[in-house]
Amino acid sequence: MTRADVRRPGRVLHVLKYYRPAFTGEGVFLERSSAVMQEIAPEVGHDLLVTHTPRPPQDPAACSTLGRVIYLSDRPLGTLRRQLRMAAWFIAHLHRYSAVHVRTHADWYFVTYLLARLARRRLILSATLDDSLPVLINQYRPSLRRLAARGFRLFDGYVSISPKLDAETRGIADPRRCHLIPCGVSIPLPPPDGRSRMRESLGIGAEELVLLFVGGLGARKDPLFLVRALPRILAVRPDTRLILVGPVLERDQLAAIRDVIAAQNLGDRVILAGEQRDPHPYFRAADILVFASHLEGFGTVVPEAMAHGLPVVVRHLPGVNDSFVLQDETGHLFDDEEGYVAGVIRLATDAEARARLGAEGRKLARARFGMRGVAERYLAVYGRKPDPVAPEETRLGANASVLDHRFHAPLATPADSPPLLITMVDAEEAFDWSGPFRRDAPDVSSMAAQARAHRVFERHGVVPLYLVDYPVATQEAGRAPLRDLLADGACEIGAQMHPWVTPPFTEAVNERNSYAGNLPVELELAKARCLTDALAEAFGEVPRIYRTGRFGAGPRTADILKSLGYLADSSVTPHWPAGGLAGGLSGNWAFSARPYWTDRDRTLLEIPVSAALVGRLSATRAERLAPRIFGRGGQRLRLGGALARLGLLERIRLSPEGMTLEEAKRLTRHMLAQGHRSFVLTYHSPSLAPGNTPYVRDAAQLARFLGWLDDYYAFFREEIGGRFGSWRELRDPAPAPA
Repeated sequence: MTRADVRRPGRVLHVLKYYRPAFTGEGVFLERSSAVMQEIAPEVGHDLLVTHTPRPPQDPAACSTLGRVIYLSDRPLGTLRRQLRMAAWFIAHLHRYSAVHVRTHADWYFVTYLLARLARRRLILSATLDDSLPVLINQYRPSLRRLAARGFRLFDGYVSISPKLDAETRGIADPRRCHLIPCGVSIPLPPPDGRSRMRESLGIGAEELVLLFVGGLGARKDPLFLVRALPRILAVRPDTRLILVGPVLERDQLAAIRDVIAAQNLGDRVILAGEQRDPHPYFRAADILVFASHLEGFGTVVPEAMAHGLPVVVRHLPGVNDSFVLQDETGHLFDDEEGYVAGVIRLATDAEARARLGAEGRKLARARFGMRGVAERYLAVYGRKPDPVAPEETRLGANASVLDHRFHAPLATPADSPPLLITMVDAEEAFDWSGPFRRDAPDVSSMAAQARAHRVFERHGVVPLYLVDYPVATQEAGRAPLRDLLADGACEIGAQMHPWVTPPFTEAVNERNSYAGNLPVELELAKARCLTDALAEAFGEVPRIYRTGRFGAGPRTADILKSLGYLADSSVTPHWPAGGLAGGLSGNWAFSARPYWTDRDRTLLEIPVSAALVGRLSATRAERLAPRIFGRGGQRLRLGGALARLGLLERIRLSPEGMTLEEAKRLTRHMLAQGHRSFVLTYHSPSLAPGNTPYVRDAAQLARFLGWLDDYYAFFREEIGGRFGSWRELRDPAPAPA
């Protein structure tokens, strides 16, 4: 048994010197590949250590499948201090990892590499730009190169992303330790009208020719070359547009580009789109990718464009891009301006050639650079044996999270806006709450009883949102009453996931799998898609708001919802964490009931159920005590009840189920005093038919339940001065139509 075979991978530490997660190629690749690796091997965790970039004021975590992004320092460090801090960090934390993947040579003294070797951790080194093993060794003084070469022998594996880098590394290292693994591409599923919508937003006509550049605006990528050559292309195709997508890396490069635009009168022909977190819509709007970079380890943007079906015209980099940019098969290579202009004009004047090269490029890119295959190869390097049958790549993003605070941004709500109350009803089948989960208990007869609550709703002008699960949507007894209400404008429809009764049925039925967030990502996606389609068929409209039953959102739930076109989610109840969620997510008690965006693009809004810790101790960071007070140990000792009777601390959510009217009023006054302007009241539909839930066992309890609703709505309108409305009023500035 070799040292590299000592342990299977449990957690991988990735090491980068510089980290710009919104754009840097290696960082972007790590984010995308870690998402696919998590789908293939959820048991393997991934953390990132950033050695040179200081921690920014706001943590720009960009991938929900990276467990942690760890910055070595909050400010720039000198070489010696950085080296000492790296060594200290490795000594303290190396025991957590089974593999260390050094994605950029960060330790020029080899101290941390030696520590990993002594700890018998698998150690991997990547070459990504011009950092093959010979190049790295030659950066040391001649007198130290032999010693440096010995230091690099500490590594168990060497990964190169291009044939050129791989050949250079194999010239020095043991070929058995060398791995050629290109940067992968993972293209999300496009919206059906993505091309036309993006062109319209940019003011580009349907028949205009669009050249696209994606990369940093700097001398190495040389977008200035493309702007200078544009007039020659316009002489042949006057309707050509050039879009430059990317951050400004060098101010003088941007100034030079603007000077050429002004001098050549190209103001309406060149679009400076700036840095974009999601460049995929630009690929869909384009006709040809043009790329003039002078130095690339691989050039991820080129196969990414090919995977979108674009022909490419790129500067020839021998041993880097000539293995996949095949002349007149997938694109054109050039060495100078003459070759560039000729290649672009050849494609600009021949739509059939563009289609042919684009189709061939798509096939090549997806076969050779598909992220699924790349991720499997990395997992093999880390020591994981491939599964005989592994899931297909979901093509999800990984840039949103319901649960990870690093991705969240609060929803801005005017302080003088009247309080808004949204009523959400979990429209679901009746089942024995104390018994095991079953797939053969789809009783939805209680949906006919919803008329009882609508007498209260009509008195107060409340239009409830029904979050409908699969049994209700697919049975006439469940959907028919809701269809009537929907036709009368008396309700709204959303989605609720009960995984144990939602196809496909490939998982075991048990407590753990009753939380959708515990399911494999591809299964959670498949069930969410099935539910969404069933609701669209049942009610004639695609649902846009979602809830995971049992409030069991997982690490990738937000990514799934974004991919399916959802605009909002309501899967969080503050201070009522889902007890069966894996991965420690159930222990987070610090959520607020304030709505928040789950992603930096602000496309998916989380609308938590109204709940809070109330009492004289609530202003003393009581969420730290809450798990002990309201957890199992505290419940056995009845701590919660004792503190509530003393008025010190109580846990209340806005629901007629298990909460008294006075508790609901106290919660509302407390939240209002804390600055909340939106409130969510929720309950389960089976409660309106006595005997289905623990909250309504007989007619008397039903009367009290309905009276609770009636009295609370009157309180919210008359004492609080609030109004009743739709979830859409939170997400969209303009009120939703009646």
